[in-house]
Amino acid sequence: MHDINYTHKHELDEHDFLGCCKDCQTSLEIIKPHIMAFAKRIKSYSQEMLLALSSEDIYRLYQLLDDVAHMETGIHLGELILGEPDIRRELPVIRSYYTTFFSIHEVHLAEELLKSETPWEHLKSFPLYPRYEALVRNQIEAMHTTQDIKLVFIGSGAVPISLILMSRFYGIRSVGLDSSFETVELSKKVIQHLGLGKEIEIIHGDDSHLKELDWNVVLVAALAEPKAGIFQNISEVLKVRRHATVIFRTYTGMRAILYEPVQQSDIEGFKIVKEILPTGLVNNTTVFAEFIE
Repeated sequence: MHDINYTHKHELDEHDFLGCCKDCQTSLEIIKPHIMAFAKRIKSYSQEMLLALSSEDIYRLYQLLDDVAHMETGIHLGELILGEPDIRRELPVIRSYYTTFFSIHEVHLAEELLKSETPWEHLKSFPLYPRYEALVRNQIEAMHTTQDIKLVFIGSGAVPISLILMSRFYGIRSVGLDSSFETVELSKKVIQHLGLGKEIEIIHGDDSHLKELDWNVVLVAALAEPKAGIFQNISEVLKVRRHATVIFRTYTGMRAILYEPVQQSDIEGFKIVKEILPTGLVNNTTVFAEFIE
C-alpha cells in the first residue's frame, strides 16, 4: 500500500531505469511475441464466435492474455513494453476482447449460479474468486472500518462479486448501479439466490443517479465508463455531500494491457491519497481519492 502524488507522468527515458536490474530491451524482445501472437489469435474470433464458446473455453482463451498481464516486469518496464509502437497498435483489440470476455463470462457465471442448488460453493469454485477475495480484503483493510458504511458501486455487473464478498464477510450494505437493464435483472436474481436481497440492492442506472441515493462511499468499477463523466457527477454530489470516500479501480504496469488506465484528466478536481498495488494474480490497482474542487 502506497501513498502517492498522482501527477501526470513524463515520457519514459533512460533515467527512469537507473538502478533497474532488468535488461529492458531483452525483456521487450521476450514479451513482444507473446502479445502479438495473442492479438493475432483474438482477431480470428468474431463477437458471435466468442458468444458461442463455453465458459471453460472462453476462460481458457482469456488465460493466455492473463499470463501476459502478470509477467513480472514492474510498472516502469510494463509501461515501456506497452508503449512499443507495434504493441501499442494492438492494444485496442486486446482491450476490447478483455471487456467482451468479462461481459460474457459474468453472464455464464450468473446462469450457472442460478442453476446451482449450492450457489455459494459454486461461486467459490470460480477460478477468479480468490482474486476478488484479495482485492476486497485489501480495500477493506485500507478503509480501516466497516461501520456505518453506505456503499454505492458504479458498474456492478451481472455478478457483483465485490458487493457479495463485502456483504458476506464484512457486513457492508450496498447498492449496485448498472446501465444495462438485462444485466440488472440477472444480477437481482443472483443476489436473491445467494440470500443477500436485504443487504444488496441493484438499481438500473448510472452515475447520474448518485444524487438520489444515500451513500458515504462510492466505488467505481475498473470497466465503468466514461470515467471523466463519472467523476464529474461524483464531484457535483460531493460539493454538497462533503464527507464521503471515493474509490476507483484501475490498471498499472503490464496489467494495463487489459484496459486503459484511469487518466489524470479523468479525475480533475480529485487528489489521490492512497494507492493499493495489486499482489499475486489480482488485476486491479485500488485508488482512494479526495475531492478538492
